Amino acid sequence: MFKIKTDEFLSHPVHTSAFVAVFTLLMFLPIIRPPIILSILLVSLLVYLSMYFGAIFAASDRESSGRNS
Repeated sequence: MFKIKTDEFLSHPVHTSAFVAVFTLLMFLPIIRPPIILSILLVSLLVYLSMYFGAIFAASDRESSGRNS
């Protein structure tokens, strides 16, 4: 099952705070109605941060499975 790895999030505080801020902004964008360019930039930043944390989590999974084998 999916488990959130808080230690990985806490080891990258700047990326985590950017991820939370962008995610929160995108949740309330329909209320604010910013220019489309800003929306595209925020979505692309969210995709980048998601891929970044996905790579970090995959690397930590690979390291932990390598140690157990």
